[in-house]
Amino acid sequence: MIDRQIFADVLIEGLDDWVPIDQLIWAAREGVKGRPWKAFFAELLHFLLENDLIQIGELAAEGFSPWKGEAAEVVQLVLDDLERLSWEPKLGSRAWIATDLQSVVSWGLTPRDPCGMPTV
Repeated sequence: MIDRQIFADVLIEGLDDWVPIDQLIWAAREGVKGRPWKAFFAELLHFLLENDLIQIGELAAEGFSPWKGEAAEVVQLVLDDLERLSWEPKLGSRAWIATDLQSVVSWGLTPRDPCGMPTV
């Protein structure tokens, strides 16, 4: 199982707004500390999707539009998008992350307010 501290900040940040995929890339890089990280990123993304902790989608005029498909299909869509951008998502990745309070709390993560105080 993947250590929840690797993805905790991404989930909690997602409570306030949609999170760009580069935040999860950064978490994966930090999680493996100097070892090859792209395979771990794919594993982490699959884990989060499979456990219904996140949704991946894109931002549209009406808000967040989740991508449809099984976890493996969505992971492949993200990987294809990142390959298109040479793994530099700030250049225009379509992939964004959405989370919800129930997902965050179900993993024992405590959202905090801007002053660092628990909100649940």
